[in-house]
Amino acid sequence: MKQVIDKWGKSFGIYLILMIVFPFVMPDEYYRSVGIIIGLHAIVTIGLCLVMGLAGQISLGQAAFWGIGAYTSAVLTTKYGLSPFVGLVASAIIPGLFAFILGRAIAGLQGYYLAMATLAFGYIVQIGITEWEPVTGGANGMISIPKVTFFGDSELSMYYLIWGVVTCVLLFSLNLLHSRVGRAFRAIHKSEIAATSMGIDVRKFKLNAFVVSGMFAGISGGLYAHYMGILDPQPFGLHESIKFLTMVVIGGMTSIWGALVGTVLINFISEGLIMMSEVIPGLQGDIDTIVFGTILVLIVMFMPEGLVPRLRALYEKSQAKKAKAKAANLQSDQRVERKATT
Repeated sequence: MKQVIDKWGKSFGIYLILMIVFPFVMPDEYYRSVGIIIGLHAIVTIGLCLVMGLAGQISLGQAAFWGIGAYTSAVLTTKYGLSPFVGLVASAIIPGLFAFILGRAIAGLQGYYLAMATLAFGYIVQIGITEWEPVTGGANGMISIPKVTFFGDSELSMYYLIWGVVTCVLLFSLNLLHSRVGRAFRAIHKSEIAATSMGIDVRKFKLNAFVVSGMFAGISGGLYAHYMGILDPQPFGLHESIKFLTMVVIGGMTSIWGALVGTVLINFISEGLIMMSEVIPGLQGDIDTIVFGTILVLIVMFMPEGLVPRLRALYEKSQAKKAKAKAANLQSDQRVERKATT
C-alpha cells in the first residue's frame, strides 16, 4: 500500500475528488446513471487490464463473465428469495469458477488461438442464457430483480456503492501491480520463456489473472442486474466484449489508470453518438460499432501503448528537459560566480 501511495497518491487523490463531486456537479438523474454505467464498466475493464496488460492474454469473452455474474445474482434473488448481497457474493464466485475451468482448459493456448477460444466461450454463454428459458427467462429476460439497498435505494446511493467497489478494485489492482505477483505478471508479459527460466510458473500466474478478471466482471454483472432491475441476453455478447477491449486498448493495456480513463472516454463517446443520432438522420443502428472499431484500429496503428502511457511518457520527458535546463543554468551561474571571484 505504501508503494501505491508514494507513486499514485496525487492521481488517487484527484480520482477521489472527481468521483465524489461528480453527482453534485451533474445533479441530473440521467448523468448520474451514466456515471453508474461507467463505474460498472470500469470494474470489468480493470480486470481485463490485468489479463491483457499484465499477463499478456487476449480475452474476447469478458462480457460472458459479466453476464454469468448478472444472471447468477438475478436468479438467486428473484427465484430463491436470497438477499441481493448474497447474490453479489455468488456473482463473484460463480464467474470465478467458470474462469478457473476455462483457464485450465485453454492454458496452453496463445495469441489468436486464445482469442478464438474466449470468443467461442462468449458465444456459448450467450446462447446458454438465451436457451435456458426456465431459469434465465430466455430471450424475454428477467424482470423484478430487487434493488440493492445501500443507505437507501436512490440513484445517488447506488452511484456511491458502485464507485466504492471500483475504488476497492482499483486499490487491489494497483497493490497487485507493485507486488511480487505483479512483477511476475510483467515478466510473463515481456517474455514467457524468460519468465519460465527465472522459475516463474507461467500457467499458474496466467490462470490467477484470468480468475481475478472473471470475478471482477461477475461482481460488475451482479451490480448491473440489481441496478437495472431487468435483464436480457443482448448486452452480454461479442459487441460488449469488443467495447471492453477498446476501452482497455485506448487507455493503455499496461496501465490500470489507463483502463479507467479508456472506460470514461468510450462511454462519453457512446453518449455523444446517442445524442448525435437524435438530431442527424442515418446515424441510428450500429454506428457505435463502426466508431469503436475505427478507434481501435487507429490506436493500434499510431498509439499502441495507449493514451495514459503516452501522456505519462511525454510528461516525464518534459520533466527531464526541465531538470536538464535547470542543471545547465545552475552550472552557468556557478561558472559566472567563479569568474567573478577570480
